[in-house]
Amino acid sequence: MIQSKHEDVSSWASRIDTVIGNIPCPIVQRVVVVESVRSTQDTALEFARGRSDMLLVASQQTNGRGTHGREWDDGDRSTLPCTFVLKPTNIDAPTLSSLVACALHETLNALVTRDVDLRIKWPNDIIARTEAGDRKLSGVLIEQRMGLCLIGIGVNCVQSGADWSPGLRDVAISLCELGAQTTRLDLVCRLIEHLSQWFAACDRGAIRDYFHMHNAMVGTLRTFKFNNTCYHGIVEHIDPLGCITIETPTGRFELPVAQTQHIRGDEPCEDLGDC
Repeated sequence: MIQSKHEDVSSWASRIDTVIGNIPCPIVQRVVVVESVRSTQDTALEFARGRSDMLLVASQQTNGRGTHGREWDDGDRSTLPCTFVLKPTNIDAPTLSSLVACALHETLNALVTRDVDLRIKWPNDIIARTEAGDRKLSGVLIEQRMGLCLIGIGVNCVQSGADWSPGLRDVAISLCELGAQTTRLDLVCRLIEHLSQWFAACDRGAIRDYFHMHNAMVGTLRTFKFNNTCYHGIVEHIDPLGCITIETPTGRFELPVAQTQHIRGDEPCEDLGDC
């Protein structure tokens, strides 16, 4: 069962070190575990001191952030916030983003019961498809800073009921609410294993196949922004390494994933010429 929020994290580093030592090609070589930080991205960069192959894990994150400057709400030690510090790779941005999404989905999918339908919401959110609608379980923030690649991952773990702020109650979900039987420490160890396997293989065909199998957006009404124009319509296909195909009232368009942004319902899109 997922442990309570105020668990002792003093032994986490030794357990994670053991896991890293047993992986043939681990994604990281060293780990730092801290009690509380404002942002795992910023703190990881400080601890890294210009060196890569490090993982920073926090029990609490008080000022987390998501993509495009959005806020990531951690509650009070309710999530697993962590950042992987890697060398800059020759992997292009869409492949890196999709690879992380596949590894994260695979990790979480192994923890929930078979009746839970977890999907990848492009580019790399993990959502649970419920009768009440899609609920966000996890998010990813990838940044290139000071010559390093920072992969920040947040997973909702123990929230339920009143733990959610009013703005998240209808759009987010936690592993606890999905019946997962795990701990935050076990979760991060599993995540290291899956990420290491996906990075070692870096199989573009496998990434495409896995993403296609678990795609949350196909058949849904979405808005995307490309080249300063917004496209509003039904998503027909997403190649996470290539293009998004969307059918709008004015025709079918293929939007390159590397230059396209998904516009959420609460975000403005000034030019809806293809709506």
